[in-house]
Amino acid sequence: MEWSKLKNIILLLLVSVNAFLLILVGVQESRAARYEEDTRQAAVRVLEQSGITFGPERVPQEAGLSPLTVTRDRESEAIVAQTLLGDVSREGENDVRHRYSSVQGTAEFSMNGTFSVRFQPGAWVKEHERPYEDASQSCLERIDFQGTLISSESGERPGQTVLTYYQNWEGTPLFSCQVTLLWQDDTLLRMEGQRLSGTVTSSSEEETLSAATVLVRFLAGVTEGGFVCSRIDEMNAGYLIVSGTTRPVELTPVWRITTDSGAYYVDAITGELSPTED
Repeated sequence: MEWSKLKNIILLLLVSVNAFLLILVGVQESRAARYEEDTRQAAVRVLEQSGITFGPERVPQEAGLSPLTVTRDRESEAIVAQTLLGDVSREGENDVRHRYSSVQGTAEFSMNGTFSVRFQPGAWVKEHERPYEDASQSCLERIDFQGTLISSESGERPGQTVLTYYQNWEGTPLFSCQVTLLWQDDTLLRMEGQRLSGTVTSSSEEETLSAATVLVRFLAGVTEGGFVCSRIDEMNAGYLIVSGTTRPVELTPVWRITTDSGAYYVDAITGELSPTED
């Protein structure tokens, strides 16, 4: 047989083998996807049999989050204070709590990431027609706080508006870190809460539970803890700080499950359930 014909036959065989392998992989992936979807639906049925309706359209895909260790950056505190208050001076030499002041207000920062900024009247004013959410988001972005709005409500006094955000860490909700902004009409009076600024120094490859397993663990935790709910409204993956008092901060992946009677965290590694402190 001529070499050119033999070469064509070999190439045809190789193409056929590759096509077969691709089809085989596709079939396996399709089976795996169907199995995962069946598992999610089974978890929903278990909830319904226990009197809990799953409100979202479908059970979320796996979060793909890993435990992280973050080294907190306290040097950024002075930058935040200067960004919000202009030319500031530091007061005292307390390493646990840093305090800065200027003619525009004061700012205090603690080792665990909590902080409070109080503005003098007129120091930070939004345009009257500008929405509070837009003005607040812009203010947070200036201090490198990427946040998602949780709530917007009236304050204790007439003309007050209070907005609360949780921080996003590299695009993922960091439920432990929430910041509240208090507006009096068009003037920002106070910003306070907890923030995390730093560098990821290590991550773990520890395997996390599937979303379906998390739902089953949620049901078990609710039953054992004597909690009562009849509907799940939201199910979102994110992080919690588990060691916030030290400079290396440990972040653990969790699922936040919001129900008609309150919200809960389910540890994505251990499956342990705990009510939120919101």
